Amino acid sequence: GLARLLVNGLLPDYFDEAKICGRINAMFNGAETLRRRDGSMEEAFPYESSFCVTALVAFDLLIAVELLKGRLDKKTRERYLAVIDPMIRHIQTTEERHAFISNHLAVASAALFKWNSLTGKKDVAERGRKILDQILDHQSDEGWFLEYEGADPGYQILCTQFLADIHRMRPDVGLRKPLERSLQFLSYFAHPDGSF
Repeated sequence: GLARLLVNGLLPDYFDEAKICGRINAMFNGAETLRRRDGSMEEAFPYESSFCVTALVAFDLLIAVELLKGRLDKKTRERYLAVIDPMIRHIQTTEERHAFISNHLAVASAALFKWNSLTGKKDVAERGRKILDQILDHQSDEGWFLEYEGADPGYQILCTQFLADIHRMRPDVGLRKPLERSLQFLSYFAHPDGSF
């Protein structure tokens, strides 16, 4: 969020840009400190190795690297990617075990596609595609993506956000129609004022 505000000139004038960059740097340092030896992150319990949280943290950090590309020197960019690399390896080699949770799978797929986009490593995109195919195979005829045993409009918004990011990076993977169906489903939960 801070990177997005920074690059779009949306921070209040009294915010010092260097301090915001320092905060972003501290987030990378914190992620490295909290990351387990196997590359995973915890959600609530020690040694839990959360697939979802690992994917979420990796995705958010990759977004920061992507957004700050013109502001990061080569050494800092490489260090940031080195912080994320074990997380990517973790989500590349493990499975979501809680249930079939489309938003968890979508953020993992988005992180893998983004890693491919930023590093050029193709094997992660292949894994991202396999995860994406699972999500699409479980999209209902009504447009909702499976969350545990059915639809969940709140998590559908998250899932749609991650899939839209993949579509932005890789329009060739064929997400236009699934995204249209998702948005059509979500339209039934929007109030006339545009809120959900």
